[in-house]
Amino acid sequence: MSETERLKARKVIRYALIRIGFRMDQTGFQYLSTAIEFVIVDPKLLHKMMSGLFKDVCAFYDVKKVSSVQSAIRNMIDTTFSNHTFLEVNKMFHIDIFAIDDKPSCGQIIGLIAEYYNLKLYQQEEFFAV
Repeated sequence: MSETERLKARKVIRYALIRIGFRMDQTGFQYLSTAIEFVIVDPKLLHKMMSGLFKDVCAFYDVKKVSSVQSAIRNMIDTTFSNHTFLEVNKMFHIDIFAIDDKPSCGQIIGLIAEYYNLKLYQQEEFFAV
């Protein structure tokens, strides 16, 4: 992935996370954003979360414990769930993925946002129409 593509992916990822209701001021936001970037580049990482993906995110941010990254991302999902629902994901994909009381796993959020980028669904958004 070129640097231009990486910057575009980062913009799309952050837009999608903010749209869903994630807050940028939480520690896990950067971890989650980076994890999604890594999955876009290598989708196989989604199948080995602790031993692959979160380990790579730890290395990227020079964090000692893989569980710290996983915990920060999980905490973000829990906080977002308690303040919002994840129904915005349904709007982004134009199908029903989550019910009002569904709380996604780390892997589900990472995978869905990576697919949002890969399927170029963001191109249907007014924000990216320019």
